[in-house]
Amino acid sequence: MFVTLVTLEKFFKKINGWDRALVIFFVLGIVITGISLLRGILVDRQVQVEYVTGDKVGNETKIFVDVEGSVINPGVYELFVGSRIKDALVSAGGMSETADRQYCEKNLNLAEIVKDGDKIYIPKVGVSPAQGGYIDEGIVAKKINLNTAGVAELDTLWGVGAARIESIVKNRPYKNLDEVVTKGGMTKTIFEKNKALLSVF
Repeated sequence: MFVTLVTLEKFFKKINGWDRALVIFFVLGIVITGISLLRGILVDRQVQVEYVTGDKVGNETKIFVDVEGSVINPGVYELFVGSRIKDALVSAGGMSETADRQYCEKNLNLAEIVKDGDKIYIPKVGVSPAQGGYIDEGIVAKKINLNTAGVAELDTLWGVGAARIESIVKNRPYKNLDEVVTKGGMTKTIFEKNKALLSVF
């Protein structure tokens, strides 16, 4: 190392001022180039990590939930994935004056997360159904008999309003479930959505 420094000192003494400046610029250029290359290699080796929030599932961030019964604005609402029953009720304007709040307090879990295609039914005072006010798709505690069900029971079905209830009642009796479609009581889409909830006997 000492020999190299002595050699460089003798070299600088032999060259004039302009040549010294050129040599200094040349050395600085080599040093800067080396640093840049080293930084580039280190950056290429870094791993980039992308964090995805829990609310996003694949490319879907929205779901659709049907809120019916004693709410201010019944209908189908678009919610974010991870929303809860409370959020769905807020979207529907909240419970109406006729809602059976005592029943809902006992049977409705406002903190429960809803899924795409779920239906939330808020019963009226005096006509609360035997099962809870939240119908999870594919899970049925009690089936609705199309030949004997009352207005309150039929009103819990997806896509079934006053006009549809009148049509279902008018076309009774039904020998099998398919007849509710062929007789005009339900459209095929509404029937398929409610099929797991229905019975005929």
